[in-house]
Amino acid sequence: RTDSGTVVVFTGSNPEKIWYHGCAAGADDMDMIKLSVPGSLLFRDVVLRVTASACRLMRSMAVAKQEASREEHDFDDRVVSAMGEAFNNVAIHAYRGGGGRVEIEFEISALSITIRLIDFGAAFDLTEARPLVMSELPESGMGLFIVRECMDEVSYRRGNPPEMPNVLTLTKRVEKN
Repeated sequence: RTDSGTVVVFTGSNPEKIWYHGCAAGADDMDMIKLSVPGSLLFRDVVLRVTASACRLMRSMAVAKQEASREEHDFDDRVVSAMGEAFNNVAIHAYRGGGGRVEIEFEISALSITIRLIDFGAAFDLTEARPLVMSELPESGMGLFIVRECMDEVSYRRGNPPEMPNVLTLTKRVEKN
């Protein structure tokens, strides 16, 4: 960890960076984590672990605890599942297995988590994604369905790589009891 809040993780000979910008924990505070990884399925586990940690950080901001109730586990599972599918889509479709960088931003508050996946790979049109027909249950093509089902808001800004990146934004809010 450096004084600037940057954590440098070495994977082989290539350093990967995780930036953390924190505030004092409180209901109105927003923390930001930034992760930069190769757009390869080899880094999927790293992305999912950081996502799970971001959910725990969010919980600690809300109630000063990291232990999760059943509802909180469901929240975490939904966010991690959506993130796994979204990262798979970037690695497999945007970069077509050839690699590139994925910048991931986590905005965390006590009430919500917003995740942005930023890539310079091939773009797609979110509105053209085929709706899932449950009676047919395909072997593939369910990623966007899972993302939409797990998150409260999903938006996509098609970029113009390499000048402007594609940005997929996922938001999940805590349900108030």
